[in-house]
Amino acid sequence: MARLILMYNKQVISEYPFAKEGVTIGRHEDNTVVIDNLAVSGFHARIDKRGSDYILTDLQSTNGTFVNDEKISSQKLSHGDNIRIGKHVILFVASDKERAYGAEKMAMHKTMLLDTAKQRDLLSRQKTPPVPLKLPEKIGIISFIDGSGMGEIELAKKLTRIGKADTAEIKLPGMLMGATAATISRRPSGYVITFTGGITKLKVNGKGVKDSVKLNDFDTIELGSYKFQFYQKDMSSA
Repeated sequence: MARLILMYNKQVISEYPFAKEGVTIGRHEDNTVVIDNLAVSGFHARIDKRGSDYILTDLQSTNGTFVNDEKISSQKLSHGDNIRIGKHVILFVASDKERAYGAEKMAMHKTMLLDTAKQRDLLSRQKTPPVPLKLPEKIGIISFIDGSGMGEIELAKKLTRIGKADTAEIKLPGMLMGATAATISRRPSGYVITFTGGITKLKVNGKGVKDSVKLNDFDTIELGSYKFQFYQKDMSSA
């Protein structure tokens, strides 16, 4: 089981086993990891377990979240990463099994590269053209991280409309929310989010979007007061 070790001035204060799918960090007493310091926001950051990965997300905190001294909005954690929140440091410690799995994945990736090079050499000597490897089809997911309670939504359609209109696939109420404030299109090359105009602003990873942006795994999207994260998973597990 992964662990979070809370430290202040290089002294260990407390240790938290990662027993849930997600933990929150902040000054408010409802958090999993409570840091009673004015430099820490009420709900400062959260860590979600996605398969074998642990994803750290800043929850629009006042003073920011840092991993190994670099400010982040969302980032996959590795064993030994130092998460700095205010004047406190949280050490991320993966379990022995997860560390071994990570090392195995790296070794498998290296082996695949060697095998692929050898395969190209063998195939070049054959007259019959090789059949291209078909990658597993993926489906996009958006996961709300703003406390709205909307959970996760699959992006199965070619076009998903977001707004307060009855025709919107993802309905987000609000006085300033447009009937269709944004759309997410599913294309052969991946998922693309498009701003369709209106008062409500669209941001991806903290940057304003006025046209279209291709989405990558664990991008953080803000639409008005709503905040959600995009990622993809295999259709077989969707």
